[in-house]
Amino acid sequence: MTSDRNADRIADRLVQALEGVLGNADSAATEKLEAAFQVVAAYNATTLKPLIAARLGTLVESGPFAGMRFLGRVAEGAYIPKLLGSYEAELHPAIEKAVTAGYDTVINIGCAEGYYAIGLARRMASAIHAFDIDEDAQRLCRELAALNGVQDRVAVGQAFRTADFAGYAGRQVLVVCDIEGAEMALLDPAAAPALRGMDLLVEIHRVDGAWTSDILFPRFEASHVIVEYRQQPRDAARYPALADLSDRQRFFALLERTEETRWAFLEARRPSSAATA
Repeated sequence: MTSDRNADRIADRLVQALEGVLGNADSAATEKLEAAFQVVAAYNATTLKPLIAARLGTLVESGPFAGMRFLGRVAEGAYIPKLLGSYEAELHPAIEKAVTAGYDTVINIGCAEGYYAIGLARRMASAIHAFDIDEDAQRLCRELAALNGVQDRVAVGQAFRTADFAGYAGRQVLVVCDIEGAEMALLDPAAAPALRGMDLLVEIHRVDGAWTSDILFPRFEASHVIVEYRQQPRDAARYPALADLSDRQRFFALLERTEETRWAFLEARRPSSAATA
């Protein structure tokens, strides 16, 4: 009983500390909490994941990919938020807009286990081209495609380079990109003019204390309408699988990361019908 109380006190301190830095641009403070976050991740994997998986099975509970059959693990990111459908909830409006846009191709760069690639394949008739430099991620993405019966429309590849965008010129393309800061080098319309006609959903990262958007946005502001999304708190009440858990357990279950996160949807400016008539 004493050990349980000690564990509860430690968990409470972790919650307070993490709440204090989530969305805080002070990267040094976030880095100091990385060890604490790893403790939380271990707790989630050993305690919360089996509990929530017992309630949901392997079906994503909510969000734009609700009903997707999921794997027992992920290659990147937090497992429980993906299963709940709360993962990167800030992007749900952009995703819903994307699924009705009529893209013929989705290029998912940094696909991990395929949460976005396969989730979009279930919602869209588009061809899905998923890329990741990690072989385990590639294998998991293929497994997830087969599990959801969309393997005929999902091609999984390795590295994707700036020059590769030329092969998609003239198509209606959505680029979904999460490559841990390498987007500055990859997404360069001067080197890949085809990018000027593509829509992009990009995770923005901090590199050497600066946001990659400081470089990316000026490159695209003439050719795209840019909407930035920033990390927001989660409402545990929106996820029935968390209904009878403690506040602490729900906080841990919804926790995705400690560092501040930003994203951007860059929508290519297209001539209006009046202008082209």
